Amino acid sequence: MKHHFVIDSSVYLNYITYDKLYRLENTIVKYDLVFFVNDILLDELKNNIPRMLKFSSWTAIDILNKIKSFTTFVETVPIFQDSPDPKDNFLFDLALQTNSEVIVTKEKALLNFKDSPVALHDIKWFKEKFPVEL
Repeated sequence: MKHHFVIDSSVYLNYITYDKLYRLENTIVKYDLVFFVNDILLDELKNNIPRMLKFSSWTAIDILNKIKSFTTFVETVPIFQDSPDPKDNFLFDLALQTNSEVIVTKEKALLNFKDSPVALHDIKWFKEKFPVEL
C-alpha cells in the first residue's frame, strides 16, 4: 500500500535551500510514496522559490517543474476552517480530501495543533522514518 502525504511548502523550501530536492524525489521512489499538491500549495511554492535561488543551481521554473513531476495534483474544495493559522487550512483540505496519513511541516503552530484531524510531523521525523542516501 502506498503512503499518502501532504508536504508543506516550508519542507519543500528546506530541501531547495540545501539544493537537495533530489533527496525528496529519491524518498518517493524508494518508499513508494505519494505526495499531493493543489493550486494553493503550488502558488506558495511559486511565490517563495525565487528567494531560494541563491542556494540552488536550478532556475525557479526548473524547480517548480521538478516538484510537479514527482507529486500528484489534486483539485480541492475549501472546507476545513480550524487550522491554528487560517492560511494553512488548505493543507488540511488537501490531506483530508486525498486520505493522506500525514502532513509534514516545519510550522510550529501546526505541529502544536492538538485537534488536528490528520497526523502532523516535522521534517526530522520524515527524514528518520524514510531515510535515503545523501
